[in-house]
Amino acid sequence: MISYDNADLEGTYAILVSNRTDWSAKKVISAYLQRWPIETFYQDSKGPLGLDAYRMRTSEAIKKHGCLVFVAYSLLHLDCLPASPVRGKTQNACRPVKTIGEACRQQAEAVIEALILYSHDLLQRRQSAAQVFAMLFAKQRKGLATL
Repeated sequence: MISYDNADLEGTYAILVSNRTDWSAKKVISAYLQRWPIETFYQDSKGPLGLDAYRMRTSEAIKKHGCLVFVAYSLLHLDCLPASPVRGKTQNACRPVKTIGEACRQQAEAVIEALILYSHDLLQRRQSAAQVFAMLFAKQRKGLATL
């Protein structure tokens, strides 16, 4: 089945294939539309959110990592939505204004900016660069010492 987003059957289209020959085109599209958010979640969670990059060994740690990915995805998804839907417009009112990847990059930039400003503030307070680095990387050094 070929599905267009307009009645003129022009422009962007999607090709949908199903083994359900007893289903109508409307039912195939409905099932596809329910599946699409799941597909994009898997893509986003395995890509920018690192669901498949865990290095834990216990099931408890894997569960915690999965929960963190779900929470991060939920918060980033909210960040992707428009500030407030326009009354009377229902078709595009809740469509994302950016992708999860774009939201991740924006958040990463904000964290780096905060780190740079914090480091600058410490240096302005006459702390040495060695002291600033020691404080910023203390947890990693502690973890390496226990290996």
